[in-house]
Amino acid sequence: MATVGSPALLATSSTSWRGHMAGWNRHSIWKMGIVILLLAVIFALIFAAYYAVMASSNVVTHFSVDFKGKAVNFSFAKHFQSRMVLQQAPQRANIYGFSSDIGATIALEVITSKKVYHYETIVKQGAASKLGYWSVKLRPMKTNESVLIRAKAEGVSHILEDVIFGDVWICSGQSNMEFKVHEIIGAKEVIKESLNYPNVRFMAALQTGMHIPLSDLVDLEIQWSSPQDVGVSDFSAVCWLYGKAIHAVLGYPIGLVGSYLGGSPVAAWSSGEALAKCEVGTATWSRPDPEQLVSPPDSLRNTDNSVLWNAMVHPLLGMTISGVIWYQGEQDSHEDTKKNNYNCSFPAMIDDWRLQFNKASSGETNNIFPFGFVQLAPSMPPYDPGFPDIRWHQTADYGYVPNERLVNVFMATALDLPDFEAPRGPIHPRHKLEIGSRLALSGLAVAYNKQEVFQGPFPVWARLGMNSSLVVDYGTQWRLHVRSSEGFELMCTSGSKSTVTSWEPTVIISNTSTQVTLQAAVCSEGQQILGLRYAWTNSPCALKMCAVYSTINELPAPPFVSFIENVHGKPEFQFGKQTWN
Repeated sequence: MATVGSPALLATSSTSWRGHMAGWNRHSIWKMGIVILLLAVIFALIFAAYYAVMASSNVVTHFSVDFKGKAVNFSFAKHFQSRMVLQQAPQRANIYGFSSDIGATIALEVITSKKVYHYETIVKQGAASKLGYWSVKLRPMKTNESVLIRAKAEGVSHILEDVIFGDVWICSGQSNMEFKVHEIIGAKEVIKESLNYPNVRFMAALQTGMHIPLSDLVDLEIQWSSPQDVGVSDFSAVCWLYGKAIHAVLGYPIGLVGSYLGGSPVAAWSSGEALAKCEVGTATWSRPDPEQLVSPPDSLRNTDNSVLWNAMVHPLLGMTISGVIWYQGEQDSHEDTKKNNYNCSFPAMIDDWRLQFNKASSGETNNIFPFGFVQLAPSMPPYDPGFPDIRWHQTADYGYVPNERLVNVFMATALDLPDFEAPRGPIHPRHKLEIGSRLALSGLAVAYNKQEVFQGPFPVWARLGMNSSLVVDYGTQWRLHVRSSEGFELMCTSGSKSTVTSWEPTVIISNTSTQVTLQAAVCSEGQQILGLRYAWTNSPCALKMCAVYSTINELPAPPFVSFIENVHGKPEFQFGKQTWN
């Protein structure tokens, strides 16, 4: 009989161990595979059960605030939804909503794949006695994952699923911003390509006005979606094309918030405070009890002062955003008062939006956030004669942006994109691909500091030259591509104090890579040259055939106007400062 430690027992044990190892070697791969698979299934079931518990009793994933003078239920604001984009780090995203339980505690969780972040806040008194407001400022969140957000109070939970973080841009204005993807030239290709951009997501506010500022949107026209959900066909073309283009360069998610309405003047998008700065009157109807916010009164029009600000911008103010793009101005070109005041009303609106978004977001939205706009495209002559003035006033009468008055502002020039056969009329050109591309190029330069030629050539000086010529110098920033000899005009007058003036067309007689030389002998005998302007008509050229472009990025020169000055004893046109037409 073998004893412990005997050679016989050790030999037996050694033989048994080698047999087990041989068996393990033969079956190790499939055994380990089964174990790993079982563990994966178990973890998946546990994770699913956790979400099911959260999403079971009294949990909703779609919600609204229907405030009609009654106590409101606990909820998020309408524009906080599953599949949305929240503002990424370094800014902190704000999430907010409503409850009638003033003083109650709201618990909020942000659930990532690695960690759960916990927040608490208190319901505070809102704008009316039965309306409470709650808000949570999240920690700075990066863009590398989708999260679940859960808010809980009053025995009710609300869940936002598949929320991602990126840069959030608001797209606003009138019908050319509203103009849908399926209406543009090249729509089929744009819609097909959009499926490659699942992290460019979008929503659109219901188009309506209101007599007083609302705490929540009336409703959404388009719920938060990605192109795979509902498609981009019925979303704003300029907004989508801008967002897609900057996403392609930046590489992280972009959230697009559409808030636009056709036929709207700038005053409808402006608060009373902004309008007062330009001596524009406020609405004339009496202010109703805030607890009776049922529907707009019959007398309300969407062109009235502040009504779109109240219903389509004010509810968004607490949301942390990256910037705004804007396409509007056509409606203000029809009336002299609105047209002539646009150089005040538009910059004042920008100032006020920046102030209000910064204040309502507790400083998370930059108080000089980037603001981009589209300089008006052509319409068919002789309609809309105020377009040249609006284009100039869009720049606060500088002719270019950014400038001293419009800091951190960028634009896309569109005056070379006529579409006289457009189905919705020439005021709605279908060339939105070019507009979106130009606006994104400008936005990447100004908002994201990308080194690009982002605006067409703009003059530095102009002087009378030899042989009845006028030399216009564009400096060293651009290299010129001259496609036409037409588009320039000279103002002729009988004297510096004469009120009798006329604008006479002239032509380019020669050019270099930095200068164009104009024919100056266009005034009548005895008259003097007083002014110089470029592209100062409704539709100054055929498609992409204006006179002056940059060789890099093929950007058209924006319109300008200047009046002659005495510089060091010599007559000269100067640029780079405010000039009133």
